Amino acid sequence: MDSSFDELIARIRWELATGAEAWRVGNAGKARVCARRAVAWLVQALSHGGASPYGSHVGDNLRRLAADESLPEAVRKAAERLRGGARAQWAGGLYSLYPLHDASIILQYFAQRLGIAEALMSILHDLHLCDTPSAPSSSA
Repeated sequence: MDSSFDELIARIRWELATGAEAWRVGNAGKARVCARRAVAWLVQALSHGGASPYGSHVGDNLRRLAADESLPEAVRKAAERLRGGARAQWAGGLYSLYPLHDASIILQYFAQRLGIAEALMSILHDLHLCDTPSAPSSSA
C-alpha cells in the first residue's frame, strides 16, 4: 500500500474513532459530522483517479451517492440517511439514526474499489463499528 493510502486510512481512522467517542458520550451531532467526513475522505480519493463524478463537497457527494443507480441499494440508502442532519430531524425528514453504521456501509463498498478493504475492515473491527448499531449513551 502506498503512502497516499496510508494517509487516507489514517484520516478515516481518526474520523471514525472521534465519531465513535462522540457517539459513546451522547454527542450524535458530532458523530454524524465525523461519519460524513470519513466518507468524504474516501470518496475524494476516488475522484483523484479522474474517473469519478465526486468532488470535494460532502453534501453534494452524499446527494450524488444517494441518486447513483449504479450503486447497490444499501449504499444509496445509507448515503441518503447520512445526508440528513438536525434540520431534517426537526422537520420530520430522513436522517441517520446510526451515522457511523451508515458511513461504514458506504466505506466498505468504496474501500473494495480502492483496494483498501482489509485496512478499512481492521478499523471497523477495532472500533466495534461492524457490530449492530446502538443508541448513543445520552441525548445529543
